[in-house]
Amino acid sequence: SNNIKTESIKISVIIPARNEENNLPYILQDLNNQTIKVHEIICVDDNSEDRTPIIIKEYGVKKIAVKQLPSGWKGKTWACQNGAKAASGDILLFIDADVRLSRTAIKSLINQYVKTQNPISVQPYHTMEKQHEYFSLFFNLIEVCSTAMCLLGAKKIYGFFGPVFMISKDLFDKHEGYAVVKSHVIEDFSLGNYYNKKGVTVNLFIGDDEIKFRMYPNSFSSVFEAWARNFSSGSLSTKFWLLLMIICWVACLTAIPIELARSISSGSAFSIFLVSAIYLLNGIFIYRIAKALGSYPFYVCLLYPVYLLAFHIIFLYSLLGTYVFKSTTWKGRKL
Repeated sequence: SNNIKTESIKISVIIPARNEENNLPYILQDLNNQTIKVHEIICVDDNSEDRTPIIIKEYGVKKIAVKQLPSGWKGKTWACQNGAKAASGDILLFIDADVRLSRTAIKSLINQYVKTQNPISVQPYHTMEKQHEYFSLFFNLIEVCSTAMCLLGAKKIYGFFGPVFMISKDLFDKHEGYAVVKSHVIEDFSLGNYYNKKGVTVNLFIGDDEIKFRMYPNSFSSVFEAWARNFSSGSLSTKFWLLLMIICWVACLTAIPIELARSISSGSAFSIFLVSAIYLLNGIFIYRIAKALGSYPFYVCLLYPVYLLAFHIIFLYSLLGTYVFKSTTWKGRKL
């Protein structure tokens, strides 16, 4: 299988797009600039209310318009399913519209795919420019931790990352595509777990310089809405032992600044020194992981309690929305 020529593989790129007029031109330009020419680009317009359909037409790529959302399906799963159905390539490459690719990104993905013939999922490197974007810190960290890919000696990986997903059309069709997770808000994690149970290995990677995205550049409210959309239901889909480890870690991180404040108020020099040292070591540890996932400056990791507090608030809101009010919103659509 390793003798397959990468140039001979037909790649169908599928981009689900709902109100993506700001992102689509960039990803379509990136795809046109690749060192390996893709077989086809399919944009699935998911009931957009902006210029998304016009941009798709301007770039001359294949357009599928999804008008009616069938009962039981979520927007993205239905869009991806329709894109895959229309694809004629050997390999399906699902890419979110806000992803940016280097010129060699597709070549790198194909080279990795040829090595094992396993599906590939990539968490793009998160580029950030504004202060409010750093509030994704703990969500990014926990999202990667919940797959177990960061654990040394982990024999299995759980879930996968939705922004970039490559799989052979035969394997995708064999397992009915997204139909098995059609009603799931976090379809990537659920489909990854489904594949795991079926003995299908998905290889996970972090994007580095080749695959990046800038998720929520507009405002803090977009960060809040995005993570509140699915994080609580995602946490309950996480393997119990992994979830327990994450809860213990977050609890320890929460306790340290509280203990530091208590030490300062008590005036014990030794206690202040000891807890300050533990606090600093945790800030350094967070930074070592965070800098691999996104453009987080050191001071953000040093001031981690601020971002951890935001995480607790958003997570609580997500729990209420998911399990009490039974509804969250995303891009103007109730989920």
